Amino acid sequence: MRILAVLACAALPASMGWGAGFGSTARGTTTGEFLELGVGGRAIAMGEAYTAVTSGADSLYWNPAGLTRIESRDATFMHAAYLGSSSYDYAAYGQRAGESGVVGLGLQYFSAGSLAQTDETGTDLGNFNPYDLAASVGYAYTFEGERLVFLQDWSAGMAGKYIKSKILSSAQTAAVDLGVLSPVYLNGKLRVGFSAANMGGKLKYDEESEALPMTFKLGGAYQLGEKWLGSLDAGFPKDDRPFVAVGAEYWLVASGPWRLAGRAGFNSKTVGSPEGLTGASFGIGLVYGGASMDYAFAPMGALGMTHRISLSFKWSAGGQAKPDLNIEAPEHPILLLK
Repeated sequence: MRILAVLACAALPASMGWGAGFGSTARGTTTGEFLELGVGGRAIAMGEAYTAVTSGADSLYWNPAGLTRIESRDATFMHAAYLGSSSYDYAAYGQRAGESGVVGLGLQYFSAGSLAQTDETGTDLGNFNPYDLAASVGYAYTFEGERLVFLQDWSAGMAGKYIKSKILSSAQTAAVDLGVLSPVYLNGKLRVGFSAANMGGKLKYDEESEALPMTFKLGGAYQLGEKWLGSLDAGFPKDDRPFVAVGAEYWLVASGPWRLAGRAGFNSKTVGSPEGLTGASFGIGLVYGGASMDYAFAPMGALGMTHRISLSFKWSAGGQAKPDLNIEAPEHPILLLK
């Protein structure tokens, strides 16, 4: 666990020097909220308790160290019908670079749709289209060798990203994400991870300048049974109170290349705001060979329902599609053993 403590201690002083403190009293002190919108149907359905679960190209978002679980190449694409006319899209690609390293590329894009613009007197000035985007590039490495015994099989990752936001005027900045991921413990049943997201500069619109929504997460994934996976995350955002997320996944292992999963999760981050049912999430996953489709929906109280659909593709070291999105083998359906 020492690498977790080292990275946490390294990130904490940086956070203390960036103005607003952590907690609910800091609400409204950050910008770039689209950076906090999760990606991938599987992760959202599991309540975003994903820091130690992540294993594909979308690890670039959740925990860059998870890129090391890619065997050869991995790609994921997501579209989310969000609130009102807004939408959210994500794409990522990861590929091995040598025996111990993996590189990744990712793109987030949030569109607020077409909005009416008026002046102080209410005169119609036409429509405008606010949007936000973030382009990321990352690298992850698994420590191996006798000289690094205490880090043996631990993974560490880093991602740098360019961020741009446009309302009427535009702002841009850069940020860094860090992450670590442990090997498996307890006979292959437990994995833990840590991530630090959105550590970077500020977005400045005209004369106003605000920090990014930096967040620290500590998470674990545990194989509850032959077909059950449970996950737990504790999050510490710079602009809100700490939160807890839990997730569960059950795999139906069918004959042949087909796999089907049911998922559910709960995240305390959105409980009570807005009014109505919030915090819960549900979804399904379907795998055929090396391709998978994941769907998640999450109620947002009086604001309505959000939906996410993602497609993922995995290739084995031999170049063939591999049916291992979450499954090691029929007798070990949870991909913690890898």
